[in-house]
Amino acid sequence: RTISRRLRRALEHRDSCCVVPGCGATRGLHAHHIIHWEDGGPTELDNVVLVCPYHHRAHHRGEITITGPAPNITVTDDDGERLTGASLARPPSTPPPAVAPYRGPTGERASWWWYEPFRPQPPPSN
Repeated sequence: RTISRRLRRALEHRDSCCVVPGCGATRGLHAHHIIHWEDGGPTELDNVVLVCPYHHRAHHRGEITITGPAPNITVTDDDGERLTGASLARPPSTPPPAVAPYRGPTGERASWWWYEPFRPQPPPSN
């Protein structure tokens, strides 16, 4: 289930980006078992591919399917259509639309100085 450093290096050498056609993401890639580990899939180079977090979530939600031995995989959408480099199966490439700054009830603007991160209190030492 855990990807060794040696296997990770081999994966990064073989899959330089997300293996979903047309994606091209190169950062934060996840190692994904083609035949899932809990279904008896081995943690070997032929059964593991690199996918971006967006497509990893899409796969586990059932929106895309990844099949085949690596590196000759087939990626299909939930209708069974094979994805190609021209498909829309990629994360957004543009930033989200601009949003007007927050204005408080008296017109004040939000400031990062107001932000207080959650800091859980340590349990009592009884």
